[in-house]
Amino acid sequence: MALETYFDFADNDFQFFKQNYEAGIVANAMGSLAQSICERYMKHIVSELYSPQNVDTQNKMMRVLRTHNLNNLINFLRNSMGIEFSPECETEMRIIDGYYFTTRYPGEDSILLDSRDLSHCMRAVSLCRKETLNICASQ
Repeated sequence: MALETYFDFADNDFQFFKQNYEAGIVANAMGSLAQSICERYMKHIVSELYSPQNVDTQNKMMRVLRTHNLNNLINFLRNSMGIEFSPECETEMRIIDGYYFTTRYPGEDSILLDSRDLSHCMRAVSLCRKETLNICASQ
């Protein structure tokens, strides 16, 4: 089966992330992947359920589909679509927001993740996936 939607790509990576997490692997790449998974689950909601009304809202949608910032995606869903994730899910996603860059590149802001960090990642991706499925099923 071909991967065709943001959800398809997110879910494919979710399965990979989950298998590695359950195997006890601890690696920075997993933090970056976790943020990317949540990002694509939320982008799936935008791409499938948002209906831009004019050029301005179309441009706004295109900008949010290019972001790597989970907080921006959470805010777009809430403010532009009236869609909210649970407080627990939002908290976990805000904890891992920024891992996309800080776990991949050297410099002042780079970090090294540990198993506790990856527990937040696992909770974030699991909750985001579950709530994305619920949101899409209810629309």
